[in-house]
Amino acid sequence: MTVPGWVTRLAGGLAILGWSCFAQAEEAAPPIMAIGFYAPVVRDIPRKDVEVTLRFWVEELARAVNLRYRTVRFYDDIRTLRQDLNNGVINFMVVTSMDAAREFHPSELAEGFAGYRETPDHLILVVGRESGIRTPADLAGRRLVMLKDDQLSQIYMEVLMAESWGKVDWGRFGAVSHESRSSKLAHRLFFGQADAALMGRGAYEAALAMNPQIGQRLEILEPYTFRSRSPHIGLFSARVPAEIRSRMIRAALKVNDTTRGRQLLQTYHADAIVPTSVSELEPFRNLLQRHAAIKATARTRAGQER
Repeated sequence: MTVPGWVTRLAGGLAILGWSCFAQAEEAAPPIMAIGFYAPVVRDIPRKDVEVTLRFWVEELARAVNLRYRTVRFYDDIRTLRQDLNNGVINFMVVTSMDAAREFHPSELAEGFAGYRETPDHLILVVGRESGIRTPADLAGRRLVMLKDDQLSQIYMEVLMAESWGKVDWGRFGAVSHESRSSKLAHRLFFGQADAALMGRGAYEAALAMNPQIGQRLEILEPYTFRSRSPHIGLFSARVPAEIRSRMIRAALKVNDTTRGRQLLQTYHADAIVPTSVSELEPFRNLLQRHAAIKATARTRAGQER
């Protein structure tokens, strides 16, 4: 059964936190795991619910394996999280992949682990089948809906605009509206309240599972999909010794074969705990470079017109 995108991201966050507990248990005297969790990773549910749920799982698993750990820290500001990672307040972070790519140099981070689904949650451009929209160039004068305060959506759409229209021009849309929850995007499009939506594939498939008519009325413009392994990631600080990171990752992977691990996977709709790599951030770094080049070109052009 297809599940909403927020469940997938929550699964990743819970899996990362829960499985880090198992990683600690493999060694007799492991270092203390200090986790930082960036709140926008699970933006589709109330913050209080996220905190209670994550802390419940960490505490429950910690009792089961006699784990030494620090209370999970939650962050709304990525720069504060960065500061705490650099200062050793935390040594493992759960963040959006875009913010990890934007705020951290690759040398500051190291491999980790996360709970992922088998189907990547790519960012997709969805339109009505009868809308006549075949490329981003056709969005002029049309109504666009996208996630509110989502850096990936904002930057990717600006890149699509520049590559299609020759410049970033939000005023060229008929209207641009935003939703705080990804689950609402497909429905806005389905009910004729928008002409195009930029959204995660997981949210689209969840809506499709609940209402098969969505597949008859809407379609994905696949050539304009932003592809990545996951919109969230779990990574260690590079200051954590490689040997310790390796032991924790090996232990985390064993959770896939444990009764408790399978229960967590089933409950939170993650398919498996898998190793993560800093290289997974490359699609996001490349997008940021494309965006920076577009901004630089716009500044040069503006200077020449003066």
